[in-house]
Amino acid sequence: MGNGGTLQQAKTAEDTMLRELAWLAPIGTLAVAAIVAVALATFLPRAHQRAVATWVTVAHLTCAALAAGVWLDRGFRSTMSATVQVDGPSLALTGVVGIGGAICCILAAPAVRGTDREGEFYAVLTFASLSCVVLASAADAALIAIAIGALGLATFILTGYLRGSKRANEASIKYYIFGTVSGAIMAYGLSWWFGQAGTTSLREIGVALSSAPAGIVVASTAMVLVGLFYKAAAVPFHFWTPDAYDGAPLAVAAYLSVLPKLAGLIALARVLTLALPADLIGWSTVIAIVAAATMTLGNLAALRQDNAVRLLAYSSIAQSGYMLMAVAALDRSEQALPALIYYAIAYAATNLAVFAVVIAVQREQGSVAISAFAGLGRRHPRQATALGLGLLSLVGIPPLTGFVGKLELFTASIDADQTWLAVIAVVNTVISLFYYLRLLTPAILESSEPTVGRDDTDRSGRRHGIRAVNRAATAAASAVLVFGLAAEPLLSLVDHATMLR
Repeated sequence: MGNGGTLQQAKTAEDTMLRELAWLAPIGTLAVAAIVAVALATFLPRAHQRAVATWVTVAHLTCAALAAGVWLDRGFRSTMSATVQVDGPSLALTGVVGIGGAICCILAAPAVRGTDREGEFYAVLTFASLSCVVLASAADAALIAIAIGALGLATFILTGYLRGSKRANEASIKYYIFGTVSGAIMAYGLSWWFGQAGTTSLREIGVALSSAPAGIVVASTAMVLVGLFYKAAAVPFHFWTPDAYDGAPLAVAAYLSVLPKLAGLIALARVLTLALPADLIGWSTVIAIVAAATMTLGNLAALRQDNAVRLLAYSSIAQSGYMLMAVAALDRSEQALPALIYYAIAYAATNLAVFAVVIAVQREQGSVAISAFAGLGRRHPRQATALGLGLLSLVGIPPLTGFVGKLELFTASIDADQTWLAVIAVVNTVISLFYYLRLLTPAILESSEPTVGRDDTDRSGRRHGIRAVNRAATAAASAVLVFGLAAEPLLSLVDHATMLR
């Protein structure tokens, strides 16, 4: 009788898992894509490694399409014994990873084409995308630690892909050291949570921490936040960002500036709401203070930059501060989660548009100094238009999508009785206008003759690469404009993006 009951339980569990596979289809697509990409990179001749790029790009787009299908057709669900949450934040992030990852593959093609590890580059990028999706969906402490570690390993490799570059080697080592230490501290904090709850489920950890000694809760939570703040490039764990972006291939910098950051922010939101329910130990105030410090430091540091990539690195730190506003308001305002998701989508389109133009300028001019953008409007009007739309959206100029996103963030902060944070954000927005215009003004008002970049020996291949980059920039910039002009349907959609608790 006991054996029969056990078999019946196993059969029930198996049937449940099979029914849940439809909700896990986007994650499964990236997992299969990564494995197949490794096989293709291993067995395909070097002359045909571009097929891996095509495979990975299509897989990313398929992942995004499946995420949209799950959202619209299946709805939200807690799967794998509540280990994975398929809900509004995770599906939105999955869609962003799918489309953003595909764009980054296009942006990377000119730089990695013909290199000795071209196929491996795209395989590692797919593993990074898979880790992002798992991290944003995880409702289990062990799964979060695994996802953070896997994402860190993949991005360390991508950052140091240019083995002959000293800057790339330095950036990868710094990124690795910061990531390893912060990940270890986070894992130690998660072990404290496990010790208190006797389980790795974040929801059950939340129940246990509600009655645990305050000192233990504060200390363990601080350690967990180290890892998540590092991944989101939040102060004071932002130090790696400028060097990593500046040393990595530009397409990798574009990837790092968007996808791992957004995954870390979604994971932070999930961890805080599940493991520290009802604003336990006042975490919303702590996050608000970190948000203010992050946006302020990022904007002030960007004022002094003459290198476009380092400028965008500090800009991305400031943008993390804006998105942390929504995280800080999660427990006090129903508008916070939709604001976070909408701004994440807007930021992804905007930042990828700007980075695509920077990549095009670097390919043509051999430099990413602000002076290299002089005369861009006369030489390449489409690139200058994409750059202008992207930078003005990052500021929050109407009618672009960044304006709508910031309006949603400010409204959520005010609704959560954090008006002081909204005021600081407005002041920071004004400050950011100065350095964004420093990059945009030479492109529009100055003139300069183009020079041949150092990587332009193959003119035919260069022209093909630039055309692909231009198409990516145009697509992303079009999204910036369309999402702003027709924001209502997207806002209506994200208003239903509940987080499962």
